[in-house]
Amino acid sequence: MGVLLKPTPHMGAWAVEMFTDRTCLRRTALADSAPTTRARRSHLAVPDDVKLPQLDVEEAEAERGFGFEIADLEPVIATLDQVLGDALYFDYIGRVNIDLGRWRRPRAEDGWVTIDGPIAEASTRVHDRAVELRYVHVAELRLVLVDFADIRAADDDS
Repeated sequence: MGVLLKPTPHMGAWAVEMFTDRTCLRRTALADSAPTTRARRSHLAVPDDVKLPQLDVEEAEAERGFGFEIADLEPVIATLDQVLGDALYFDYIGRVNIDLGRWRRPRAEDGWVTIDGPIAEASTRVHDRAVELRYVHVAELRLVLVDFADIRAADDDS
């Protein structure tokens, strides 16, 4: 069982759970985005609590990707900032070498950002998504996403 950190206002719907050697970033659907009246379900509808298929990860260091809505770019960066500032991260990272060069350049398409890299585990459910990252990969992921955000901002200004 990990330690859930108190979210900052900049994290939006994202939350962080810290473990001894990794972290889990989780996005939960906002309550106000749910319809106020529920439509009658068809017998083919997916129930809210059904877990959708996980990525097939053969090993912890497998190169996989994860994605999030482009509007969540700044909240994901804020979530990574929270990981980088936590004592569990500092305790672990002070004893090991950071594993650099593992994250690919993010891609933006149809309102989503996708990035390939060393995902330990990822899962998607009807109302939330989660991604587990080893601490040795968190700092570089943050750097890559900040660069991506800066490039997007510069493109928007032109």
